[in-house]
Amino acid sequence: MNRIAANRPPRFAGAVSSALLAIVVLPFVVLADGSRQSAEIIVPESHTWAYENWGFAAAVVEDDIVYVSGVVTFLEGEGSYEERYARGFRSALIEIDNILGEAGASLDDVVDITTFHTDLARQIETAVAVRMEVMNEPHPAWTAVGTTALAVPDGVTEIKVIAHRAN
Repeated sequence: MNRIAANRPPRFAGAVSSALLAIVVLPFVVLADGSRQSAEIIVPESHTWAYENWGFAAAVVEDDIVYVSGVVTFLEGEGSYEERYARGFRSALIEIDNILGEAGASLDDVVDITTFHTDLARQIETAVAVRMEVMNEPHPAWTAVGTTALAVPDGVTEIKVIAHRAN
């Protein structure tokens, strides 16, 4: 055996060290409380299924900041794509306002919006128009992202917001 090989630990030594570290350290890391453990978790009755089965809250409030999970927009009713999309986008914003209400906030408290669009070019003009009808000025920050799919198969846009709850 050459000198270099003799001084090198066996190949599995790193894996054993990692496993021992996981056994000794991870239980303490997992058990430690973080911000979410002391935060206000918002789960309206209509979101109980998602909370229990998918493991996410409709919103989390920490230090008067309300983080609202994505609300999915669906095409609603009859008419052109734009008409159906506008109704669905409006319904999603109303749902977000309801969630914010449970947290003691409203659409007027929204400071940031992120939208995920399955057809950004076709949807953005209608989304902007509806948002401007439903929400008062001044306008919040907004990032619109194009994507190929959402977690809910029939969904066409997902809207998540961050609001600052007024004291």
